[in-house]
Amino acid sequence: MNLNSKRLKLKTAVWGSVMFLLISCRDKKQIILTDVAKINAEISKDSIYNELDKQQEVFSEGENFDSSFKKSSDVAYFFGEKIDLQKNHYAKLNNCRAYFFRKDTLSINIGIGNGFTSNGFIINYKNKHFYTQPFYSTDVVGLDDHESSYKIIYENLVLDKLNYEIGDSLYGNIEFKSIETDMDGKAIEHFGKGSFRTKVKKY
Repeated sequence: MNLNSKRLKLKTAVWGSVMFLLISCRDKKQIILTDVAKINAEISKDSIYNELDKQQEVFSEGENFDSSFKKSSDVAYFFGEKIDLQKNHYAKLNNCRAYFFRKDTLSINIGIGNGFTSNGFIINYKNKHFYTQPFYSTDVVGLDDHESSYKIIYENLVLDKLNYEIGDSLYGNIEFKSIETDMDGKAIEHFGKGSFRTKVKKY
């Protein structure tokens, strides 16, 4: 096995471990779904998805690259301060994945990972109720030693179905703002807005 293959296997293992830690830690906590989503069965016909069909998917490190995959997310996500989206295309450099991390709660993950760090936000959804929370993770030891708290300022979610099963296609639109208070008491604003699509998988 050459050095590049070893590095790829290491990055894949790290990325998988980071996502497992994120999901496992949320699974141990009580998740309160605070807001109600809107259901629009026609959302998949929005013109934005035709635009996404013209773009290739953005893959996180460790995922199997497939050039036939079309882009899953048009969501702009940024934190710290608002930016000019016309000048900063990195805000939309993310993808969308959806998993059941509990039997009845769907985790819609919008973000990106490079094998050593990952960032984005997660929409926890169950029976029309949801809660949005940003995440940042790293492979540095002590990942969960200090946790931030989050306050939702607003969050609006539209999905194409009330309930999903593994293998279903999922279309949606999210807009949210939240304020994170980190371990040092610093307030950090998070924003997300845009459309997304994916297939529901079993983690």
